[in-house]
Amino acid sequence: MRTFGLLQRVMLLVCFLQPAWCLAAPPPGEAWDEPAEAAEVGEMAEPGVEEAGYLQDAIPFEDPAQEALVQELVDQAVAARLAGIPHPRYIPATDLAPPMGLVFLKTDPRRGEFPFGMALGGYMQLRWFEFARDATSWTDNASITRPINNINTFNINRFLLSFHGHVVDERLVYKFALFGTTNVGVRSGVVPIGLAGWKFSEAATVGGGVTPVPGTREWIESTPWTVGIDRSMANTFFRPGFSPGAAAMGSLFDRTVHYQAGIWNAIDGGTSGVLRRGTAMAWAGNTWWEPFGPFGLGVSDMEHHDEPVVRLGTSGVYALTTALPIQGSNPEDTIVRLSDGTPIAERNALGPNSLLEQYLYKLASLDAAWKYRGVGVAFEYYFRMLDNFSGEGTFERSSIFDHGGMAYLSWCFVPRTYEAYARSSAVTGPYGTGQEYGGGLNWYLKESRQARLTLEALYMNRNPAQNFLYPYRAGYTGTAIQTQLMVAF
Repeated sequence: MRTFGLLQRVMLLVCFLQPAWCLAAPPPGEAWDEPAEAAEVGEMAEPGVEEAGYLQDAIPFEDPAQEALVQELVDQAVAARLAGIPHPRYIPATDLAPPMGLVFLKTDPRRGEFPFGMALGGYMQLRWFEFARDATSWTDNASITRPINNINTFNINRFLLSFHGHVVDERLVYKFALFGTTNVGVRSGVVPIGLAGWKFSEAATVGGGVTPVPGTREWIESTPWTVGIDRSMANTFFRPGFSPGAAAMGSLFDRTVHYQAGIWNAIDGGTSGVLRRGTAMAWAGNTWWEPFGPFGLGVSDMEHHDEPVVRLGTSGVYALTTALPIQGSNPEDTIVRLSDGTPIAERNALGPNSLLEQYLYKLASLDAAWKYRGVGVAFEYYFRMLDNFSGEGTFERSSIFDHGGMAYLSWCFVPRTYEAYARSSAVTGPYGTGQEYGGGLNWYLKESRQARLTLEALYMNRNPAQNFLYPYRAGYTGTAIQTQLMVAF
């Protein structure tokens, strides 16, 4: 027959668009009679009829209205199929949460789909850094004189590309990231960091991976949300680094109390972690309280809170540590130093002919922050005790106690756009005192934290900290001027 009913035509078109609906197995004991079907199809075809390019063209319509209706149904079926195909979508930051990033896929297990989710995120810092020295050299506690150099450099200071989501079960979460910098050369390696764990609830996620050892507040706050160019000198001096370990984290009491705690190989995952002596590990924890509601990202109040918010916290680390002066490939690796900048594992650092091999590292910090109507204030104080020294020679001290603090004051004088800030930090101990102070301007592009241009000037006096990702070089005195474009996605 050449004449089809409208319903028959629609059924045929839908079967063409959704072939799985129209395929059925033959009844038990029977098989498809393929030659007979082919014969029937051959009988239906008329000699001399050109094969149609589209299914709709193969159906002769007697009524143009029927053709339009069938085409509409075809379009609807195609749209339904396309809507079911996952497609990436971007979820930006909010005033309280960082960006979720580009969500590639998130399945729906309620529909029988395999549980899986993945999103792409990260950030990049493009920085110009110039340092003008006020002295030409400095001498450390091991009587080694080192030059102080002027610096003028452009770098991709940090880049981080992260993938996060869940797999097998919505509670089995993961976050994997690749971190790198050009500060140690364009041929430097890319460092993997991340964590996988089981999320029992908002109160507890337990897992393992390579993460920051949570020894200070400023250290565990994500890099894109700092007030200025980077973290403070005092934090850089005292804090631990990244290390493989196992940790638990979560929020309690209606998300007003938060915590991170666990055990790591060492205070950092560089040589002190890989080549450590014995089996002792680093224990660390951090907790904070937000009594008046969510504090938000960083200590800047670029969002202009209508009501004041407060954050109070404390941190601690306890680790039997191997003394190694060699830094790993990750610039975030921690080399413990005396308060004048001398590496503690350097020969003669703790007395003539001394060479430290192992010691006990104990760190505690207290922090407080407040934000209201564009004004942000933050403060953190650090206490560090190093003792139980073992190694070669005679040590001039049985213990070393260092302490110091940092403070920020910021004012976003044009809401979500322009911000001025001042910052200072200091470190003091038996081998000397170092300070920094300065400030700068932030321009939040398009009123978003995800794109920020910063201009900053700092003066350092006998700086004891060192990290190539920061403006800090041990023993340096002088002025640092930095400009940075930070983008987070």
